[in-house]
Amino acid sequence: MLTLVSEHRIYGCHKLKDQGGKCTQWHGHQYRVILTLQAPYKDLDYRNMIMDTYDIEAIFNEFIGVDHLNLNEFMDSENPTMEEMSKFFYDGLKDKIECLVSVGVYETPETGVTYTPME
Repeated sequence: MLTLVSEHRIYGCHKLKDQGGKCTQWHGHQYRVILTLQAPYKDLDYRNMIMDTYDIEAIFNEFIGVDHLNLNEFMDSENPTMEEMSKFFYDGLKDKIECLVSVGVYETPETGVTYTPME
């Protein structure tokens, strides 16, 4: 089994209605979004790749759509947490990236969440 990791950066703002602290006010982050793809070696494409990283980047950028996101609007959520973002991004990308196995979202260099669907 081979694993490909593709990291992307997005800029976004949000506020968390139910957080109860300072995050209930509008604030922003530079998010790291980490897509993890897996495929058996025997299933590599004609280029000997799981998937071309340029194709992954194009699909991700098309999904995001803009340079700076209002995550509350983009996700239609009052509480767009990292947890919710990771699942939202996974659900939005899975049909376009068939070998996607998980999506990680980091709000800071030290703090992140990874969504992996249960089989």
